Amino acid sequence: MSETNVNVCSVNRYLAPLLPRAILVILAAVILPRMLLFFYLGGELPAPPRDQPLYIRVAGRLAQGEGFSFSSEQGLVKHLVGTLHDHIPLWTASEDYVFGLAPVEQPTAVMEPGYPVLLGVFFWLFGGISGAVFSLNLLFAIAGAFAVRKLVMDVWGAESGLMAAILWALYPPYVYYSAFAMGETAHFVMLMVATMTIFSAGRGESKGFLAGISIGLFFLIRATALFLIPLQLLFLIWRKRWKALLFYSAGFLLAVSPWVVRNWISMGEPVLMPTKGVLNLLMRNDPEVLAKEGITVPENIPVNNLDLLGYHPVDSISGELERSRVLGEVGRTYVLSNPRLMLWLGWNRALHFLAPGGSTLGGSGRIAGFLIYPLMLYGVWGFWRNKSHPETIFLFALFILYLLVHAMAHGGVRYRLPVDAVFLIGVSLVTCCRGGKK
Repeated sequence: MSETNVNVCSVNRYLAPLLPRAILVILAAVILPRMLLFFYLGGELPAPPRDQPLYIRVAGRLAQGEGFSFSSEQGLVKHLVGTLHDHIPLWTASEDYVFGLAPVEQPTAVMEPGYPVLLGVFFWLFGGISGAVFSLNLLFAIAGAFAVRKLVMDVWGAESGLMAAILWALYPPYVYYSAFAMGETAHFVMLMVATMTIFSAGRGESKGFLAGISIGLFFLIRATALFLIPLQLLFLIWRKRWKALLFYSAGFLLAVSPWVVRNWISMGEPVLMPTKGVLNLLMRNDPEVLAKEGITVPENIPVNNLDLLGYHPVDSISGELERSRVLGEVGRTYVLSNPRLMLWLGWNRALHFLAPGGSTLGGSGRIAGFLIYPLMLYGVWGFWRNKSHPETIFLFALFILYLLVHAMAHGGVRYRLPVDAVFLIGVSLVTCCRGGKK
């Protein structure tokens, strides 16, 4: 064992048993860098704005009692902005629809409700100010750090748990995204909360109900969580927690039921998935749109059925759900007719997601993003040393799943993969002097 490893473990052994001090250390690691970022930005939100105005306007309408919907002004702004670009998809042509899907001034299911609803609550409490955004994201970040600590501590001990929490709290992309009025911070956090609760259910320390609630709440923030459910179910089956499967299912259904019931009452159907996903299927595989994200499709890769990208039947179809069904069928046809394009895009995106950073991070963020490479190397080493643990195998599978899902479905390369926390956990295991709990 190296001298550095012994020293790190010695520090951890001193801190971990002192529970109150460990809590203060984690709180400081979360709060201080985010407050410094807040002052560095002068209390403003980061630029470029990306999807922040969308979340802010929806949250603002919720705070004002207008419900989960888009205003007619938003429809007009989307229409006018669309006309400024050379490539104008017909789904932005009407000012009476946002994204060509959601009728203005009517209930919508175009996006996940979780983050806008919470942001709306903070706007209602504090007003529509950037401090409300920072406060919400700060609370999420605190919850994420303590979730990471618990999921690592319960398997590998208090020393590694404390180290993992500090690494998660200080990881530069996680700090940076906490300033955005979008769901990235909530995504990072709920991924760890869902992992913590499924580990607990797998060990038999809980019945699985909280794991189901967690993945359900995660889904309401980012629909990507739906792809995690099979992996979590397989983990429970592997650990032979048969009763936990039922409680897990009940928890998930309970968590998502308010959203489904609301859609049934307000829109006439029990909609589960956000309707904008079908639009993303087309938009994020459109060569002209991808070019704006910095992805250029090689000339030797044919692109078939380009006529489908125009969303030509828009004028004859009314209502969000009917448009979503038609657009979904168009998207599936387009994707299935372009296997070479989809394989190339998947490979290209996977490589870029493993790069230091995406376009949102900018130059300075990309420099900080180079941290991921040594973290990945040390993290893999930590997992190899603890490969006998089922939780280790789950975490590695979680990374592979996220890489595949985002590579096949995500359009631009704006963000780090939300699953970088897996390697931060691996790094904490390298510093652990014990093999962990069995």
